[in-house]
Amino acid sequence: MELLEAREERDAFERNLLKKTGKVLLTLRGNYPGENKNVPAVSYMVETLRKEVLKAFSVVEERTYESKEGLLYFFLLLEEGEEAKRKAVLLEETHPLGRLADLDVRDKERIYSRRDLGFPDRSCYLCGEKAVYCVRSKKHVMEEVILYFEKQVKEYQLLENGNPPQHR
Repeated sequence: MELLEAREERDAFERNLLKKTGKVLLTLRGNYPGENKNVPAVSYMVETLRKEVLKAFSVVEERTYESKEGLLYFFLLLEEGEEAKRKAVLLEETHPLGRLADLDVRDKERIYSRRDLGFPDRSCYLCGEKAVYCVRSKKHVMEEVILYFEKQVKEYQLLENGNPPQHR
């Protein structure tokens, strides 16, 4: 229930921000399962991708927020909505931690989806099928997905520190 309330609060905050500014809004958050999204792996991933957003986008204003959804960043952009969504999908698909993030783009009129721009739906971390199907059907045990998420973050941290990950 608290997670649902946090999502509703975020949505109201986003709509209010868009109404006041008229800009395009990019929201960055973790794509982490379960009720507790305030975990170090999510915060690390979000902070890492924040730096990439600041390099790749024309950011006018940045705000941060922590809630039951974990660490979130809101970026007001100079880009038009479709251009921003294309860049967001590129970041999600090419950065080693990109698949672990949700980069949502919206303006006053709409929320931009991958499908609207001809991109395929997000694929599941574990099996490659459409993620939405796996989530709805609860195809995978949540612990499996959490382990995958945390393993990806740890491997990225090792690479960033100059230590290649050890595979067993």
